[in-house]
Amino acid sequence: MAVRTDRLQSPRQRKTIDRLARWLTRTHGADPGWDALVLDVLSVGRDLRLQVREVRGGTTSCHPVDAAGRRGAPQRLVRALQDDYADLVDGSWLSATLLVTVSERRWDRPGVELVLNYTDEPRLPAHAPHPVAAEDWRRHLLRYRRMDRRIPGWLRQRLTEAGLEVPER
Repeated sequence: MAVRTDRLQSPRQRKTIDRLARWLTRTHGADPGWDALVLDVLSVGRDLRLQVREVRGGTTSCHPVDAAGRRGAPQRLVRALQDDYADLVDGSWLSATLLVTVSERRWDRPGVELVLNYTDEPRLPAHAPHPVAAEDWRRHLLRYRRMDRRIPGWLRQRLTEAGLEVPER
């Protein structure tokens, strides 16, 4: 279930989304001519992976973002956004995509959209060296508790196969 956040934003969420979009355009959109900048986020437990895709004409290039420094702006903003979207039924999102577009728009007013994934198994960024560890999936479910019926079958299976208990509400 991907959720487009157009209707769901609180003022605090909107501010965090805008700050993340500004960071993205400042750090990865310096060379004019791009049509879209896309920030792919996988945030599960302690595992945080970020990737920027730049769309320019008909080509897309991928750039990894160093997520090792936990105090960096994108890491703080991503974690804050994940906390802001957490609730007692669905937990919080597993992956997110932030799209900043300028096609058919003026450069000073780009379009910004955030798409959140709560249930589908996230795709790893192109540069990801290994899959997400089962313990990180478990940490995510411990921090962002979900109703039992809201835990995806694939996630439940991953934890069970690793011999881990599935945290439920």
